[in-house]
Amino acid sequence: MQAFRLAHAGVVLVQADHALLIDPGSFTTAEELSLALECAPPLAGLVITHEHADHWTPEHVAAIRNAAPECPIATTATTAASLAEAGIPGARIVAEGDAMDFGPFALEFYGGRHEVLHASIPVIDNVGVRVNGVFAYGGDSLVRPPFRADVLGVPIGSPWSNISQVMDFVLHTRARRVYLTHDAMLSPAGLNLFTARVRECLAETGGELFELPTASEVSGGRASLFDFGG
Repeated sequence: MQAFRLAHAGVVLVQADHALLIDPGSFTTAEELSLALECAPPLAGLVITHEHADHWTPEHVAAIRNAAPECPIATTATTAASLAEAGIPGARIVAEGDAMDFGPFALEFYGGRHEVLHASIPVIDNVGVRVNGVFAYGGDSLVRPPFRADVLGVPIGSPWSNISQVMDFVLHTRARRVYLTHDAMLSPAGLNLFTARVRECLAETGGELFELPTASEVSGGRASLFDFGG
């Protein structure tokens, strides 16, 4: 299986000449999404972990459906309702413990709630997803997956977390390989500092940090899809 990333929280997985798109949110521009759809093979499915705009927008999902009208969508009940209100019906509602296949992608869903933003803000539903038993991405949650992930997305700079929580997440999950998500709100200096802390934790657990290429790098021929097997 191969992958490249979109800005902030999005990622595209590629397997057997099909693609799976996860969380194309508001930090991704229309141009970046267009590049991703051009350089990826046909879409087998779209996963949206929760309802917040940095993980999906009506405009982005409409563009995806225009490019791939039959593309199935898996998401939470609230997000499915919001999609329907935006004129995009038919999303499949998933929760912790559910499993389904989108083409060559075997999806297993885990976790059920978004991390607490503040006591004044209601906690919403959020689902993480494991793909083909290899790749895991928790959306806006630091819940420990019910498995040891081979490849795990770690949210490094979310407004609902601090670096101490992120470090504990890395230590507790003991993932074999890690890539960083949720970095759009960090300065380069802040990202370097937080990344160094993650590397320290991975050194304790025997894990490895790697970087996914961006859609623009892949589209422009400056980088190849990252291949992590599976």
